[in-house]
Amino acid sequence: MNTNFKKKIIITGSNGYLGSKLTEYFSKLNYEILCIYNKKKNTISKKNVTHLKLNLLKKIPINKINKKFDAILHFAGPKNHRSYVNKNKKKILDGIKIDKNIINFCIKKKIKFFIYASSSAVYDLNEGIVKKKSSFKEENVKINSSFDGTYGYAKKITENYLTKLQSDSFNAIICRIFSIYGNDTNTIINSWKKDIHDNKKIQIWGNNITRSWLHIDDFLRAINCILNTNKKFKIINIGSKEITSLEKIVTIIKKKLKKKTSKVQIIHTKYPGPRVRYANQNKLKELGWVQKISLSKGISLI
Repeated sequence: MNTNFKKKIIITGSNGYLGSKLTEYFSKLNYEILCIYNKKKNTISKKNVTHLKLNLLKKIPINKINKKFDAILHFAGPKNHRSYVNKNKKKILDGIKIDKNIINFCIKKKIKFFIYASSSAVYDLNEGIVKKKSSFKEENVKINSSFDGTYGYAKKITENYLTKLQSDSFNAIICRIFSIYGNDTNTIINSWKKDIHDNKKIQIWGNNITRSWLHIDDFLRAINCILNTNKKFKIINIGSKEITSLEKIVTIIKKKLKKKTSKVQIIHTKYPGPRVRYANQNKLKELGWVQKISLSKGISLI
């Protein structure tokens, strides 16, 4: 059993979906948590949770945080929503500056463990198409990979920066996060379930688009495993082992709700993103993590 638990942590982006869920999860495990936010703090109010407002686009003063912490979970940054990214490329690129500011602060404060929220957007746009049904392995990302737009580019720049900084006194784990969903997420799964319940038409961008959907509870357990490991993996995928087409998701929801009347419209004029995204879980499984919630079960939970 690992006794080197990192019990004092900083969570950036604590007002975002993943950041707030991580705060809630680790607060219940009696971690001492400092939540860093910019505009609006989350509503979690506990003795072991404190909140600090910081603009991470600016250099963080070394004396701003006086307590010693074991780890930083860096989840601050611009949201990964395709229409938002296309309209706000400067803000996406600002994410690189945010990342470097918090990384440099981490090193100056001698915080030895850093978890970075990267994305499956760093994988090549054609990954999974040439080798059908072949999961995305971390080592598949190369220097010349064709990343998924500005968001993928920004995440890969930070990945490269962290890789150069690895040392005995600073261990960074890069988490490539695939699609996450849950009861209170704003994903197509949530909206489609509501629309199908109301017998509304479903629109799917493109055909045979497949994704790797992981339930939020499995995601939180994955971060816990990563935080409390002594192993030094530089990059770890966090995503489902299931590869599911968007059409199949609609079929699953219809079956769950016993609905047959909702019509499906395939839209070919809007870009759906990469055709395939499918996470290889081998590195995460080596830490003792196992996916517990299938997509079918997860849809029943929302």
